[in-house]
Amino acid sequence: MQSLENILLESDSQQLVLSSTNLELSIKVSLPYEGDEPGSVLLPPKLTDIVRLLPEQEVQLDLDQDNLHLSLSSGQSRYNLFGSDPADFPRVEELLPGSDSTITIDAPVLRDLLKMVVFAASTEETRPAFNGILFEFDGGRWNLISSDTYRLVFKSLLDGDWHFEPLRCLAPARALREFSRILDLEQEEVVIYPGKDHLVFRLPTVYFAARLLNEKYPDISSVIPEHYSTRIFVSRHELTDAVSRAALLAEGINSAIQLSLSESTLFVRVSSQIGRMEESLAVKKEGEEVELYINSRFVMDILKATVSEEIIIDFHGKSGPVVFRLPGDESYLYLVLPIKMN
Repeated sequence: MQSLENILLESDSQQLVLSSTNLELSIKVSLPYEGDEPGSVLLPPKLTDIVRLLPEQEVQLDLDQDNLHLSLSSGQSRYNLFGSDPADFPRVEELLPGSDSTITIDAPVLRDLLKMVVFAASTEETRPAFNGILFEFDGGRWNLISSDTYRLVFKSLLDGDWHFEPLRCLAPARALREFSRILDLEQEEVVIYPGKDHLVFRLPTVYFAARLLNEKYPDISSVIPEHYSTRIFVSRHELTDAVSRAALLAEGINSAIQLSLSESTLFVRVSSQIGRMEESLAVKKEGEEVELYINSRFVMDILKATVSEEIIIDFHGKSGPVVFRLPGDESYLYLVLPIKMN
């Protein structure tokens, strides 16, 4: 549908509404507006680039409804955009929440929350279930789960004001990444609620709905180990620097580096056709010594996603998963499978 490539602009005497959809996600933005007559037009997506580069001044819009032309001016800049008929554009119908079935959360908190979860979702179209983020609602508990089968993120939130019937929603990670970009500019509260086929996020001026994936997400309860054989506490900044340096020499699809724990020292090593590197870090250690290989990109993802000063890493032997945790937050974990090396 060619109309999906465009942005619908509608106006009345009170507000200006811009809508866009690709049938996977839908978004509407409403702005206060004082105009004379209502109108509507489909505009090319270049509209966003034009507005982004306009001077930081008031913008004037003049719509020629008969010819579907929009004049747009700000400062000394003038544009005349050639629009098209909005008759074929699929309307973005706003879904309303049911009674006692909403979550209200501050935009910066939700932004940081999605940042800590969405990176682990798969981007391969051959695994459609793992292209999504699982939202589990049960009473006052909300769980977020993402995985690409090589790693997994689990985050749980609890609030006595939420009253959800047990429900599982699989929202596309790609849509949530787009929504995170909106949250970068917001400080308001976000209202979240599930619809029949969508998960809705509503801000005072923004309506965002992500169509749910019709895929069955596997049960991950048996994947997370209950006990660790080794636990270390390490500075996030020091580990980030060491892994970044090691990754420069890591090769192959797995970008493998070696983590080796001896006494109270963690060694980060890499050996490839380019060369070798080793760096040692002082850590607080509980349990056995261990040595394994891990994907350096997977480690960097969690180190970039959190601002915690310290990281807890649980090891489960040479072949067991590596679990990253945050001090003071038992509701979050990031599990990574080690790489089997010959």
